[in-house]
Amino acid sequence: MVITQKNLIKQISENENINLATVQKIFKAAENIIFDNLSSTTPSENTIIKILDGLSLECNYIPEKEIHTYDNIVCKARVWTKPKITRYYNRKLNGYFIS
Repeated sequence: MVITQKNLIKQISENENINLATVQKIFKAAENIIFDNLSSTTPSENTIIKILDGLSLECNYIPEKEIHTYDNIVCKARVWTKPKITRYYNRKLNGYFIS
């Protein structure tokens, strides 16, 4: 089963009785803010954005490096993002905790 962003927006709109266009604007604004914060990661400070309780994005800065093989390859500096799900969230999904 694949639940798309479009499906989530529609469900939120229906469940909370909010105009569909308003929910779309909120999602787009959140996406832009998240992207801006992740792309501003620096070598001295990693960025962690906690999207939901138990779900976060961790962004690390990877500096430029040279790989010496048959050719000298230069890998440019870049930002690398990984999603993280906490153990608590996984246990909650599997019914270990009764809320």
